[in-house]
Amino acid sequence: MTAHVADFCRDPRFQVSYNRGKATGSWDSTDLRWRVYVACWAAERALSLDGDFVECGVNRGGMSLSVMDYVGFKNIDKTFFLLDTYCGFPKHLRHLAAVANRNGYEECYEAVVRTFADFRNVNIIRGSIPETLNQVKADRVCYLSLDMNCAEPEIAAMRYFWTKLVPGAIVLLDDYAFSESYRRQKNAFDALCRELNFNILSLPTGQGLICKV
Repeated sequence: MTAHVADFCRDPRFQVSYNRGKATGSWDSTDLRWRVYVACWAAERALSLDGDFVECGVNRGGMSLSVMDYVGFKNIDKTFFLLDTYCGFPKHLRHLAAVANRNGYEECYEAVVRTFADFRNVNIIRGSIPETLNQVKADRVCYLSLDMNCAEPEIAAMRYFWTKLVPGAIVLLDDYAFSESYRRQKNAFDALCRELNFNILSLPTGQGLICKV
């Protein structure tokens, strides 16, 4: 709930994209419009940059589908890499994941394949991170979304892609300041930003936004 202007909620283009993402079953009655709009804004900004798109933590693909629909990704000469186990947390990470999400995921790989079947430029990569990161065949990345509800794979992905991010690239941290149950992720990224010398913009949606200098 907000008292601020949110005209984008009534934008027909955004409404269509948001509803397409929601139809995947990625979220229930929860209103994620502002979070999804932040991702759409970031993706549209990244279009003007060299490089490909990467999302780590996809689940059923609602966020990524909204983004692709919003920017018309089918007609863009870039690749969108989607990385996930598509069945929840690996056993060795489950105890480290945000408590609210530990048991919230089911097998969805085939559903995701069907969702993106019409996208010639989408590469679906199944498996645990960091083990699957080398399957992303991209030398340059302009958009990176991290939403794995667990600090360890998110930090591993950020380290892996950091040197591949082009100047101006956008990194979207979905859980950066979402609630105290995600505090391990925030603490880990705060330490990494001091090490690698970047800044994170904390958003009232709970997301964090990074612009690679």
